[in-house]
Amino acid sequence: MKYPAIALLEFAHIPAGIYAGDAMVKKAPVTVLRSGTVHNGKYIVMVGGSVASVEESYNEGLACGKGFVLDKLFLPDVHPQVHAAILGTRQTVEKESLAIIETETLSAAVKAADRSLKGTAVRLVELRLADDIGGKGLAIFSGRLEEINAAVELAKSAVDPPSLWLNDTLIPRLSAEMLRQIEHSTSFKTSQLRELTGGEI
Repeated sequence: MKYPAIALLEFAHIPAGIYAGDAMVKKAPVTVLRSGTVHNGKYIVMVGGSVASVEESYNEGLACGKGFVLDKLFLPDVHPQVHAAILGTRQTVEKESLAIIETETLSAAVKAADRSLKGTAVRLVELRLADDIGGKGLAIFSGRLEEINAAVELAKSAVDPPSLWLNDTLIPRLSAEMLRQIEHSTSFKTSQLRELTGGEI
């Protein structure tokens, strides 16, 4: 299901996150898309619904979690690729050039990806949020070199404060071997290695 709006709140402490999340769903008719703990002890609440409902829920979460909110995001018109990626959809690498961005928080990565996609003709290959990457956000785009250059600049402009932006890189011509790895997953797991090597590890 496609939700017109999403909101994401990152809390420094687990009890505060659960308390605020409960208040958020009681305040307005929203759907909890994802919630729970992530690496380094943060608690995440992500909700979707109508623009009015999500905004009301988001404001309630900010009020209830005051003092414990590490980062926040309210997207009243979320890009379809971002929406799909949040729910776990991966895309193929459409063009040979690649851009990878890394942010301190999940919210910053989602904001950056949404801004890039709305301003350029790039494809969001993967959006990883927190788990297995130390609570950070990771977004990978493919497209023509000039488009992904522009996408990175737009992404940077969306991250506030700038200190939440950790790193970025552009690869003008991705090798076939690395393309195969990235299209499968950026996660380094034994199960992944077995799939890619036909079980010969």
